[in-house]
Amino acid sequence: MPDRRKSRNGLRRRDFLKGTLAAGAALAAPVIFTRSASAQQERVLKVVHWKHFVPDYDKWFDVFAREFGEKNKCRVEVDYVATADLPTAIAADISRRGGHDVFHLNGTGAWLYDNISVDVTDVANRLAKEFGGWIPGASGIAEVRGKWLCIPHWFIRYPFIINRGYFKQVGADYNDKTTWQDLLKAGTKLKQAGYPFGIPISQTPDSNDNLFPLMLSFNAHLFDKSGNVAFAKKEIVDVLRFGEQLFKDTMTDEVLSWDDTSNNRFIASGKGSLICNPISAYRTAAKDNPDVYKNLEIQKPPLGPSGERTGGARTMSYGIYSFSKEQDLAREFLYTMNKEGLRGMEASTGYNHPFLKAFLKKPMPVIGHEPKLELEQDFADWVKFIGYPGPMTKTATSMYAKYVIPTMFAEVCKGKAPRAAMEEAEQKLRAV
Repeated sequence: MPDRRKSRNGLRRRDFLKGTLAAGAALAAPVIFTRSASAQQERVLKVVHWKHFVPDYDKWFDVFAREFGEKNKCRVEVDYVATADLPTAIAADISRRGGHDVFHLNGTGAWLYDNISVDVTDVANRLAKEFGGWIPGASGIAEVRGKWLCIPHWFIRYPFIINRGYFKQVGADYNDKTTWQDLLKAGTKLKQAGYPFGIPISQTPDSNDNLFPLMLSFNAHLFDKSGNVAFAKKEIVDVLRFGEQLFKDTMTDEVLSWDDTSNNRFIASGKGSLICNPISAYRTAAKDNPDVYKNLEIQKPPLGPSGERTGGARTMSYGIYSFSKEQDLAREFLYTMNKEGLRGMEASTGYNHPFLKAFLKKPMPVIGHEPKLELEQDFADWVKFIGYPGPMTKTATSMYAKYVIPTMFAEVCKGKAPRAAMEEAEQKLRAV
């Protein structure tokens, strides 16, 4: 999922440039939304925000921020920051204890910032009461020692995308009952026909979001329900052996060095027959390669050995710094932003999937109106988040950031014994 940026007419954007904390984050002019009043009379709310890969979503967020400012008699400043620079931007705020009030957590939970986050349990409870409660797993992202320290807003789905035409050529199928073993058999035929699978086994976020769900579908857990490191060793060895066979029989060596754009190009170009990725590749093919696009289908994740279906996701949440001087205003901002979640989902062209149950009512914006995407409305039924079956702890987040799982699979694919690769991964997690 590559980061993309599109400039907006009449608005100025502020972005953090790459640099060390010692040098500080270099800033351009922020996007400022203001009402007609003197600066001395206005309250200012500052937000550091991930730069969405759908430019229209950031445009919508600009409108939302302006509307919020007008209604609440304040000025809202939004700094849009690319994925790689967001942790640095947050670290700079923490270091100087200032800069922003609201911060965006991309793929991480509240545990990572528990020492500097405001208790927003009241906001979470207010939203739950008004919108039917939170989907399973949401509390594991936000709740730390009984307090919600962030508000989960939306997540990015990782369905499977297949080229149905290629599957038909080799007499293979993909349906609601398809298992990982079925895919191994189909993928072997497809690779022999010149249309391999593409699951990244590399140092890239998409690899985490592909391989962690694969492990869970085999009940190959890394943590217990409390978030402690607890390897299900037999199951982990089994899934590593399966992963090695899947790599050798259905893929090519290129997946060992892929980044987040590689699988998009792989399926949209017509080279590959299957990937696990957000619908960005599907959208890209619709624009750039209509002949391939007409054969692409979105599918549910396959079933594991015990019938477990697990879908991957990258979570997006928001917290409030404990050093913010506008905490009440920030609370109202988080509440209102989530209240307007379906507007954001529509602006994102269907990428953003909500955590609040009331927003899952069908038909959902965009994906409920495109026949090939309709099944994604049920993604909350099988999604699991980082750290499952426990919460998204600092250790689980570190596992993600350090690519512990992709490294473990890659070592096995290159010849290391599964048990040895597993033991090295366990040592890394216990050292966090």
